[in-house]
Formats: sequence, C-alpha cells, structure tokens
Amino acid sequence: MDSSKPVLILGLGITGKSFINFFNKLKKPFITFDTRVKDQSFHLEEYQKFNMVSEDEINLNNIDFIACSPGFDLTHKLIKTAIEKKIDIKSDIQIFLEKNKSKAILITGTNGKSTVCSWLELIFLKKNIDSLAIGNIGKPVLDFIETEKDFFILEVSSFHLDISELPESEVAVLLNITPDHLDRHKDFESYVKVKNKILKKSKISIANEKFKELITKSDHFFEGDGSSKNQNLNAVKKIFSSLKIDYSEKEILSCYPQLPHRMEEFHIIENGISFIDDSKATNISSSLEGLKNIELSKKIIVICGGETKNQNFEKFCHYLNNRAEYIYFLGESSEFLKQHLDASKSKQVKNLEVAVSYALSKIKKDTILILSPGCSSLDMFSSFSERGNKFKELVLNAEL
Repeated sequence: MDSSKPVLILGLGITGKSFINFFNKLKKPFITFDTRVKDQSFHLEEYQKFNMVSEDEINLNNIDFIACSPGFDLTHKLIKTAIEKKIDIKSDIQIFLEKNKSKAILITGTNGKSTVCSWLELIFLKKNIDSLAIGNIGKPVLDFIETEKDFFILEVSSFHLDISELPESEVAVLLNITPDHLDRHKDFESYVKVKNKILKKSKISIANEKFKELITKSDHFFEGDGSSKNQNLNAVKKIFSSLKIDYSEKEILSCYPQLPHRMEEFHIIENGISFIDDSKATNISSSLEGLKNIELSKKIIVICGGETKNQNFEKFCHYLNNRAEYIYFLGESSEFLKQHLDASKSKQVKNLEVAVSYALSKIKKDTILILSPGCSSLDMFSSFSERGNKFKELVLNAEL
C-alpha cells in the first residue's frame, strides 16, 4: 500500500461508506466515484466528507488501488482500464480477510445465506464460542476489522466474488446454485463460475451434493435432499463435523433463526386467515421453495413481481396458475407475468398498496396472503426489507 497515493472508492452505498470510515481511521487518502451522484451535487454538505470526484477527474496512474463496492458495474470503463493497467481491485471482504486474523467461515449460495450465517452464530454463542455474522447479512465487514473473534461468519454474495479473488479462509461453504443475477453475470455458466471462486483457497471447502456436477472443487459435500431448511441443517452439521466441534441435531435445531422477511408469518386473524412476508424471495427458486412449504389445505393469494434479473418465469407462472386463488403482480416483470399468468385469476397493479387492497377484498376463510416476489425489489424499493416492511404496514393498518 502506497500511503501517498489515494484509494479510489467505487460506489457510495453501505459498503462504500464503510470503506470511507475504514480509510479515515487509517488516515489513508481516498477519492470516491459513484455513477448515481452528479457533479453538481458534490458541493452539498451531505457529500463533502466523501471526497467525491467526477469520472474525468480520475487519474488511474495516481491511484494506489481500487476499493470496489459489490453493486458497482464491473463492465464500467474505469474497471476495464484499471485491469489493463494492472491496478489492484479489492472488495471489502478481501480487505477484511487480509487484515483480520480471526478464523473466518465464508457462506455463499443463491438462497439461504443469511439463515445459515445467523444459525451458525446462534449455535456458536450457545456453545460459548465467540462469533459474529457479518457481511452481506447487513453488517459491513470493515466495521469489525479491528475486532477479534473465535469465528467470524461472513455472508458473501456473487457480487463480492466477482470483484476479486479472496485470501485463505478457515471454511468456505457453497449452499446451492440456481439461476439468479443473470442481469449481472450474463449467463448461468458465468454465475456458476463466480460462485465456485469461494471454495478455491479455503482450508476446508464444503458444498451441496445436489449440485455436485456444478462444483469445481470441494473437500466435503452435505446431503442435498429435502427442503431448503433440511439442506441448510445438513450444511451446518457438516461445518461442525469438519471443524471437529461436538454437536447434537436437537441443539442445532433449537437455535434455528426466524429472520425478518423470510417466510415470516407476521399476522394471524380469525377464520384461519394469516399473512406471510417472504420479501427476501428475490429469485424464482426462493419463491417456489417458500410457496411449496405452505400446507395444501390452505388457499393462497400471492403478490409477486419486481425487477426480473433476466430470470425465466415459466415454472413460477405454471405453479401459481395451478396453486393460487388470486395473483396480483407489479413492477418491471409485469409484461412477462401478464403473458404467462392465468388472466382469470391474475391482475396487474401499479404498486404494492393497490395489490394489498385487491388481495384483502378477496381473502376468505383458511387463506394465506403472501408477498412472494420472485424478483429483486430495486425497481420500486431501496431493498427487500423496505418492500417487506411496507407490505406488513399495509396489512397491519388495514381494516379487516
């Protein structure tokens, strides 16, 4: 690290701001570029502390390295030029693993990452093993770079893995691979290749046997049969056995976390009517998994749609056409959903407020109203949690 040259931070989201806090503590100079912040805004008080620069002001010959946020577009010409000039491009995960000497368990997968990270944290703490789940779960890793733990459990997204190779970790786990983020990774093959990067340099690598044909390298496989919860349980057990930590299945199950916006049954009223927030189902496989876990004796009304991420919705629509009583869809995905959903039971709506209003007018005895988007929230909301909270607010404030 050249202390005289600044770091170029790309992206001013949660990760970008954690980069800024980190480099400020080190008294390391930095500049920040974000395609969403226009030059005329740089003088505003809210941006002055971030050392914002325009693209034209960036001289890559005078940059120490690039600290890249996971959401930054890797096809941007700044990235291409930096690669040509052999300038290091680092993620926050990479910097954390280079600097923090605690043992790290890395968790990735299309679905289940947050659940498994939280689950591991709770079991470790129950066993008096000092641990913390950080990363894509909502706690920026650099906020904990000076903290020591027995284990850090890092949720790692494909966007992180796409930025750079990762240093050695104690354990790396690939929970599953199904199509997602194809707007970012071009095609499924590219997505699979990126996900496999997590297993390369770990002392112990663990993957799901169900996806064995997609895995390039793994020391251990866990059984991939059954529901997602059962597969996640098998992953947790394999992690413990690989680390030679004693456990009982009963002990593990007692720590199972119910995370917000993940098949969260948040409201139950008379006549067997209930409401489920599954806003975290930001892809088709996650939505279908949740929907299929609902008892068949229950009728369902589904609110779905959002940013498509170039997914194929045919299986999703086929399932909804056969299973749902009513379907209300919204967002960027609406045109495709309109073509494939049964018109006699589905309706396009302009926003979540209208969807909930229509759904509540149709709800009857023994019915579940579920928000199961199958899509990202970013076409209409800042995050899946904002979308889920809005859904809950609309339901809880309605006159039922």
